[in-house]
Amino acid sequence: MLRTRLVVGTLLIAALAGLAMLDSAQPTLWIGFTRLGPGAILIILCLFAFAPILAFELTKLVNPGASRATFLLNYLGIFSGIASVAVFPSALAAHLVTSAAMSLPFLLVLLCAVSHARTRSVEGFARSVGALLLGYAAIGVPLGFWLLLRRDQDVWVMAGAILCVKSADIGAYFTGMALGRHKMIPWLSPGKSWEGLTGGLVCCAAVGAALGALSQSIAAADAFVDPISVGYGALVAVILGLLGTAGDLFESLLKRGAGAKDSGTILPGMGGLYDLFDSLLFAGPVAWWMLARLC
Repeated sequence: MLRTRLVVGTLLIAALAGLAMLDSAQPTLWIGFTRLGPGAILIILCLFAFAPILAFELTKLVNPGASRATFLLNYLGIFSGIASVAVFPSALAAHLVTSAAMSLPFLLVLLCAVSHARTRSVEGFARSVGALLLGYAAIGVPLGFWLLLRRDQDVWVMAGAILCVKSADIGAYFTGMALGRHKMIPWLSPGKSWEGLTGGLVCCAAVGAALGALSQSIAAADAFVDPISVGYGALVAVILGLLGTAGDLFESLLKRGAGAKDSGTILPGMGGLYDLFDSLLFAGPVAWWMLARLC
């Protein structure tokens, strides 16, 4: 299992670097009269590749045995959450963005009610609405904030923030295996320990500090990356690491409620896509607040 996780983890880091280079080469795209980007390729991936998989896994956790219509609604909820944050600001007039984004949850609930009415049953309606809004607010909107960070910063800043979050996961995993004695929340996540959390935060602080130092290099200046101090890089990394842990625990609530170990099987040794994204989702909005405008 450890070997599988190392191989898959290495491939995921390589994929992240590849996406960053691809995004740098093609930061914007025109679709009809709408200009997507910066981060156009990432936006398309989130909307049409990641969102359907996340919707499928969310449906399986929250509403197992649900119909195809429920899955499509959950996909629409995640799609809408991403679009409200990452697409509307560039696609709509400035005075319409907030109103359109706030109208979406209301419209989604109405659509869910209409869809459920077709079953001629009241059973399960609240669960369907809950899953729909959960997908919108806890998956779609945070993903949108990562894309918003890409809009306001170079792609390497976004990649660095992602690396900070994931370094906390990696540090906690190995420290917990070696030194973990005191469980954090055994009834919710038996594998997590206070020693693992400490090791994870130390690891992500070191990564954040190193990235801060790297941002001050000549190569970073040539790539138009905004410099940040070593201390601020470490601080941001620790905060994102803590939020990433909270995101992991949040997903554990869903998995324990469903009696599932993982959200899916798409990633050997790691589980589903939601298992990979859970820590990133909680960190997304704060990453934008702390890194969007550094100068």
